Amino acid sequence: MSADESLGAKLKGLRRARGCSLSELSRRSGVGKGTISELENDRRGARLDTLFALTTALEAPLGALMPDGALDTTSAVQGDSVAATLLTRWPTEEYLVEVYRATLSERRQESAAHAAGVRETVTVVRGRVRVGCVGDERELGEGESLRYRGDVPHRFSALGATTDVLLLMHYPPPPPSDDGREHSG
Repeated sequence: MSADESLGAKLKGLRRARGCSLSELSRRSGVGKGTISELENDRRGARLDTLFALTTALEAPLGALMPDGALDTTSAVQGDSVAATLLTRWPTEEYLVEVYRATLSERRQESAAHAAGVRETVTVVRGRVRVGCVGDERELGEGESLRYRGDVPHRFSALGATTDVLLLMHYPPPPPSDDGREHSG
C-alpha cells in the first residue's frame, strides 16, 4: 500500500488481502459493518480506537491504516485523549517498529489489548504522563521512558498540562497465513 492511499483504500485492500468479509471483520473487531463500509468508501474518518480495533482484528500494525505524517502535521488521528501522527516505521529481526508523535490531554485514554506480543514504549518529550498496563501505571517526566505490554489493557493520560510523547509500537512478525505465507502489514 502506498503512503498516499486513502484510509478507505488501505482498509479495503488489507481486508481483502486477509480474505476477510465485511461481516467477519465486524465480528472480529467489534466495529459495525456500516461503519467499516463508510470507512472503506471514505465517507467518514476514523478514531484511533477504531483503527486499533480494525488492525488488531486484521493482524496488522496500526501504521497499515495510518496516514503518513512524517511530512504532514495535519495527519494526526484522534483518540479519547490523544492525537497521534505516524512518523516512521522499520523492521528489526524481532519486531516491526512504528514511531508516533502523540499529544496527550488530561483525560485518561483507555486502550484495549492489541494483538499478542505487541509492546509499547512511551518517551516523554514535554510534560508529565501516567502510563502503563492497567493496575501498573507509572508516572514519567520529561526524558523518561517506559516499555510495557500492549497486548493487555493499558492506559495513559497527561498529568497537568498537555503532554507530548514519542510512542513506539513494537509488533511481532505476523503469523503465517493458511497457505504458509506471512501476511504483510
